[in-house]
Amino acid sequence: MADLAAYGSRHTVVSLSHDPKGVTVDWSDGHTSRFHVLWLRDNCACPECRHPQALERTYRFIDHDAPVLTDAKVNGSGDLEVRVDQGTEAHVSRFAPGWLRAHDPIETDTRGWLPQPWDERISERLRRVDYTRYMNDPEAVRGWITALQVDGIVLLEGVPQIPGHLVEVAHRIGPVRSSNFGEYYDVVSMPNPNASAYTSMGLELHTDLANWRYPPDIQLLFCLKSTVTGGDSVFGDGFRVAEDLRTCDPAAFELLSSQPIEYRFHDTTCDIHTRSPVIEIDRSGRLQRVRFNNWLRGATVLPAQTVEPMYAALRKFWQMLRNPKYQLHLRLRAGELIAYDNYRVLHGRAPFDAGSGERHLQGCYINREDVDSMLRMIDRPR
Repeated sequence: MADLAAYGSRHTVVSLSHDPKGVTVDWSDGHTSRFHVLWLRDNCACPECRHPQALERTYRFIDHDAPVLTDAKVNGSGDLEVRVDQGTEAHVSRFAPGWLRAHDPIETDTRGWLPQPWDERISERLRRVDYTRYMNDPEAVRGWITALQVDGIVLLEGVPQIPGHLVEVAHRIGPVRSSNFGEYYDVVSMPNPNASAYTSMGLELHTDLANWRYPPDIQLLFCLKSTVTGGDSVFGDGFRVAEDLRTCDPAAFELLSSQPIEYRFHDTTCDIHTRSPVIEIDRSGRLQRVRFNNWLRGATVLPAQTVEPMYAALRKFWQMLRNPKYQLHLRLRAGELIAYDNYRVLHGRAPFDAGSGERHLQGCYINREDVDSMLRMIDRPR
């Protein structure tokens, strides 16, 4: 098949049956899959159906009669081979068993990584990756990405203490996603700040750029200097808190996942705002994103009957975020870079005494698509 990705599988096809509408495949582990003839014909990856270099689809089902499956078998290579008739046309397609199993319609919804909720005890198993290995060893990158997928947070150690070097760390994965703060930004105490981050005040748990329609996916925060009194970083698993809220107060969860609220950032150069629920779920009810930032909450207009329940729900969620049992406290040292999923992990900091020393962090963002792409690239045959 014309596919650069690897689709290895320990499962083989042991038997199959077919009818004009599709093929039923029995696998060596006892699983059964059903593949419709329309889908099989549309996904043929032979040179007639895909561009030989670009590998993009050239077959256009709209220009052909509906396919009828006339034969199916496992060939000598172990691939599924099907023949279809489309009026006066006939076509043979071949599908590797690993590719078929990866695209099983029943398993698709559960395939892949699952977030592992955490609380304060994450400190006992926080994944730490060495910078030199990360930059040179694909398996170290795999470990870094896996930690992001499972825990939503990972620490990189031994990063050269060079201003702007976090961009090189990001480029190991893909391009930096710029924002109204630039390609990257300095987290220091400023005399005339345009954001709370640029002060010495404590910051409660929040997600970044909640005022953007699509906030950045992954945030990188790099410590260059940390000699001040105070200023420890704080993190919390928003998915864990949201799930606990769903259990203890379903009405509050329902309101926070259905009623959008306003988020806004504005200074002398921009005025960016959006409306979105605090908790976003998919059609199956699975958590997709937590969006909470008290500094960026705008003047949300609510129906009169919703005002009190909404403030009660926000209070409940916020109180849970403040509970120490959900928090990871971490003193970032110079040369350490923490990366976390901005759709899931909230972050903040303790207040610090700006006159007691220096505290200089730098931050930037990368896209989840590039993280996922890098993992697939690592898995490609070499």
